[in-house]
Amino acid sequence: MMNAPKDESFASMFESAPKVGFARRVRTGDVLDLEVVRIGTDAVLVALDGKQEGVIPLSELSKEDGTPTVRVGSRVAARVVNIDRTTGEVRLTPLSSDPVVQAAADAAPAAGPQATSRGTPIVVGMRVKGKVAGVERYGVFVEFALAGAQRPERGLVPTAELGKPRGADLRKAFPVGSDIEAAVIAVDEKGRVRLSVIALTAAEERSAFESYNASKPENTEKAQGGKGARREGFGTLADLLNKKK
Repeated sequence: MMNAPKDESFASMFESAPKVGFARRVRTGDVLDLEVVRIGTDAVLVALDGKQEGVIPLSELSKEDGTPTVRVGSRVAARVVNIDRTTGEVRLTPLSSDPVVQAAADAAPAAGPQATSRGTPIVVGMRVKGKVAGVERYGVFVEFALAGAQRPERGLVPTAELGKPRGADLRKAFPVGSDIEAAVIAVDEKGRVRLSVIALTAAEERSAFESYNASKPENTEKAQGGKGARREGFGTLADLLNKKK
C-alpha cells in the first residue's frame, strides 16, 4: 500500500474535495458501503454519491504500525456519525478496520447494507473478528462485535465454508472461545448472518498476489509506459503456435 503524500492533511483534502452540499439522503446513523477515493496523512476520503466525499479518520483504517489497511479503490463499510449542515462535511466511522471482501460482496443478491436479526446494519463482504460460540456438525457459530451495536452479533460458518477436510473434528479445530476471522457472505430474509473463512482466505491470497505482481519491476514499467513496456498484443492463436516451434 502506498503511503499518503505528507502535505495532504485532513483540512487540505477536505478543502480540495467537491463542494455541492451534503447528500440529503445520507443521515446520521446510516451504514454505507463506500469506495476509497483518496488517502491523506490523517484522513481517508470515500465517495458518497459521486458528487461529494465523506471523511474517515486514517487512524481507524490503519494497522498498529500506522500503515493503512485500505488503498484507493478499496470498499469499506462505515457509519455516518456527523453531518455539518454548514460545510456539508460528512464524517464516518468504519464498522471494521479492514476493507470489504470484493468477491463475497459481488456474490450478494442485494446491494447495500442489510439488517441482522437484531436490527443491526451489516454489509456483505465485511471482514469480522470474533469468538467461537458453538460448534455443530453443520458449522461453527461465531459471536462478533460491530461498531455502534449494543450487543455482539451472531453468525454461522457452514462446514463447507470452514476450509477443513471433510470429516475433520470441528470441535478440536475450533474450540469454543477461540478467535476466528471470516467474511460475511450472506444475510437471509430473517436476518441470519452467514460467514465464510474460505472467502476471506481467498481474498487475502488474491490481494497478496496483486500487491506482489504490481511491485515487480517489469509490471511497474508497463504501467508507466517506460523502458521494457511491451505495447504489442498477444497475437492470434496461429502466431502463438508458430513461436513455440
